[in-house]
Amino acid sequence: MALLRNVDVFVKPRADLKTKSAAGGAITLVASTTAILLFFAQLYLYIVGNASHTLHLSESTPFPMLPQDVMDPFQSRAYDIKGKMPLKIHVTFLHMDCKDIEVKLNSAPITSKDVDGKGKKAKDLIKAKRPNPIELKRIFGSDKSPEALAHKGRGCTLSGSLRVPIVAGHISVTLTRQAWTEALNHYMARSQWSEEQKAQDVHRNDYNMSHYIHSIQFGKKLPSKVVATSPTAAKGKSNAHRPMEGRMHIIENQMGGIALESIQVKLIPTVSSGFFFEEQYYQMSVIDHTIQPETMVNQGVSMQPGLTLSYDVTPLAVHHDEGRDNFLVFLSSLIGIVGGCFVTVGLLTGCLVHSAQAVAKKVD
Repeated sequence: MALLRNVDVFVKPRADLKTKSAAGGAITLVASTTAILLFFAQLYLYIVGNASHTLHLSESTPFPMLPQDVMDPFQSRAYDIKGKMPLKIHVTFLHMDCKDIEVKLNSAPITSKDVDGKGKKAKDLIKAKRPNPIELKRIFGSDKSPEALAHKGRGCTLSGSLRVPIVAGHISVTLTRQAWTEALNHYMARSQWSEEQKAQDVHRNDYNMSHYIHSIQFGKKLPSKVVATSPTAAKGKSNAHRPMEGRMHIIENQMGGIALESIQVKLIPTVSSGFFFEEQYYQMSVIDHTIQPETMVNQGVSMQPGLTLSYDVTPLAVHHDEGRDNFLVFLSSLIGIVGGCFVTVGLLTGCLVHSAQAVAKKVD
């Protein structure tokens, strides 16, 4: 015990030599409060974690060359899980009748089989129906507005989901060839009409391709915790992280709104990982332009008027990591903050006391 007393560097004054004052008590309260606040702040930061973003090469996925009905069932199932992503579509055409619209994936109509080859009916994939009051309210702000009442019982809403390969492709929602031919014939005949006859044309908007994109989503919906840390969200651009939601496209031209909106989407794989999970999402970078009917006819564009969306996957992936610091690092930081608070206050107090004593001696 005597040996331990000799190496004690924490020399303690005798109790009868200690003096307590109100100033010392106030300083102790300030130091204790600061230490407690810093303790809880450090604990909160450790529990919440520190989100970070890094760029990596995206994971490569092998694609089979054989048709799925020739492949081994287990290989087909693995390809369906890892080699494909869900694509959800919800679009409303304000003027078009559902019978005049067709949906194609990679230039092939979605008919008796979906892209999974499971024999689902097309109506089970992309459903076509009249817009309901909820959709009209979302489009026009109120289902009782004059615009919403004017479109009641008109238009066509397409909604549904399918699984597509994680490679470049395109999906189109356009006029059928028959409807496109009828539209051309109508406007060729209309070009011979007088201005009075054109003003009385009740079929002027029958082929108007104006539409509202409720949402077009690749993969799982991007969570708000990932969105909140994105650069676009930090700049206050509320919808920049989901550019294919709530998107109105009004077409006005001399041919009654006939045109083709071409949208090009770059899909950016985003991996969000934490302690017990890892999920993959897709962020989108969108460029769009409108092709007028004159351009479509003169340049021989093979697409009919409507909406076409081309997508591709970038080779780089964003990794959103919600990890925390190592526990030993957290513990050492905590001890350093709490202990440093008392040491700093003690040094400041000592400096003030010694300064006051030095001034008092000079005055004397």
